[in-house]
Amino acid sequence: MTPRHAAPPGEITQALSAAEQLVDLLGIRHNIPANVQTLPCGVVVRVYAGLLAHVDDVIWWTVPDVTGTRERPLRTYATTTEVAADRLAAHYRELRSVPLGDLLRYGRMVLLNETEVRRASTP
Repeated sequence: MTPRHAAPPGEITQALSAAEQLVDLLGIRHNIPANVQTLPCGVVVRVYAGLLAHVDDVIWWTVPDVTGTRERPLRTYATTTEVAADRLAAHYRELRSVPLGDLLRYGRMVLLNETEVRRASTP
C-alpha cells in the first residue's frame, strides 16, 4: 500500500490486523501504550511523540535523533510485528530518557500534525 493509490480492501484489512497485533505486543511485552490510526497515507501506529510506525507490506518508522549527531533522519523497518515491537520499544525507551522539551527545543524531534504526517509519508 502506497500513499499514492487507493489500497484494495484486503490490503487495508491486512495492515489493520498487523497494526492491532503490533499495539497488543507493545502493550503486553513492553507495557507501552500505543494506538492504531487510519490516515489517508495508510495505517499507522502512534507509539510516542515523534515515533510513528507506518504499517503496510513492512512496518517502517523514522527514529528521532536523541543525541543530535545524525546528519539525516534514520528510517528503519521490520518485516514482522514481533521484531517491530521489540525495536520500537527500544526507541521508545531511548526517547523517554530525554525530556520531551529538550528534544523539541534542540530540533532533535519535530511533532507533526495529521496534514504534515500525510505529506511526510509521500515519497
